[in-house]
Amino acid sequence: MQENVSSVKYKTTRSIRIACGFIFIVFSACYLLFQNPLLEMLQKVLSDGQTSYSAKWGTWIIILVLCLIQFGVSYLSRLPERCHALSYAPSLLILAFITDIHSDIYSEISLGRWGWMLPLGIVLYASLAWLCRQAYDSIEGNSKKKWHERLLPNILILYFLCVGCMSLGNTDEVFHYETAADAAILKHDYEEALSVGKESRSTSRELTVMRTYALSRMDSLPEQLFQYPQYDASRGLMFNTEDRQTTWLRKETIYNYLGGVPKEGESIVSYLKRLCYTETGNEPALDYYLCALLLRKELDEFAKELKSFCYVDSLLPKAYQEALYLYYKKHPVSQLPFDMTNLEVAYEKYQSSPEKCWKNYWYYYDHMTIRYEK
Repeated sequence: MQENVSSVKYKTTRSIRIACGFIFIVFSACYLLFQNPLLEMLQKVLSDGQTSYSAKWGTWIIILVLCLIQFGVSYLSRLPERCHALSYAPSLLILAFITDIHSDIYSEISLGRWGWMLPLGIVLYASLAWLCRQAYDSIEGNSKKKWHERLLPNILILYFLCVGCMSLGNTDEVFHYETAADAAILKHDYEEALSVGKESRSTSRELTVMRTYALSRMDSLPEQLFQYPQYDASRGLMFNTEDRQTTWLRKETIYNYLGGVPKEGESIVSYLKRLCYTETGNEPALDYYLCALLLRKELDEFAKELKSFCYVDSLLPKAYQEALYLYYKKHPVSQLPFDMTNLEVAYEKYQSSPEKCWKNYWYYYDHMTIRYEK
């Protein structure tokens, strides 16, 4: 009889451990795949760009290490089966630690808040494990409970541990977009960089700069610029020269691409204009300059500069045509440079439902407020 009871108890314990392990592995795999852009960029920073992170192998290697840590913790703590899931706490704490990545990694690597959170977590876990062992006798006293009744407390513990892991790790949507776009640009996959967060209207200056650079590399800057949210006006074309590095893409890379470095105190528009007029810049610099004028809503200056540098006809990129339509709407002339009938139809459609047609220059001109910029 005693042998049967022991056999049932062993099977129950094994079932609970298998269920907890399965939940942990599934959560860790999904969470690591979600955090893949951050881990990829962390790998680049730590190796100074010499090695790259593989989502497939990296995910399973990390999970294997975390499982080995859990196995060791479980063996040392010897928790009762009703709180066996607590043995996953150190592994999930480490998982949160390696995914708590922010833009400061580009300038320095430090433990930050984890310098005190990791030791505190270990102390708290050791204390909690001791308390659970002390209560072991009273817990075992109700040993006739079915295995699924013993499993429920473990599932609840794992649930709260997983939620805690996600709350401690970086789950910021925009920063994930930044790192994903940054990694794609590093591989010269500009199409992939532009697909990141394309349908979202959340963005940052860093993400806008990277998208602008990727669009220019694909010769689509004035064609597709306003298909993405623009909240920083012409500041969204360049990184802030006074701030610390916040992306792997360096501001020097963009300067070299355009053909020159800005002078001290020079504004973005003045810098781009100088490149165009002194012929030290190249063709992308002209698109940057004209787009900067559009972002600042300087239609008169834009129309003047466009005529100076480009042949004005119906083959102009989308943003240039939409801006010209607004310009001639404000300055009626007897002879338009080209037939704008299609633009007039599109503008009427936009006016009927601006929010549904926000991916154009008209929506930007009517609804975006220009922030202060140099």
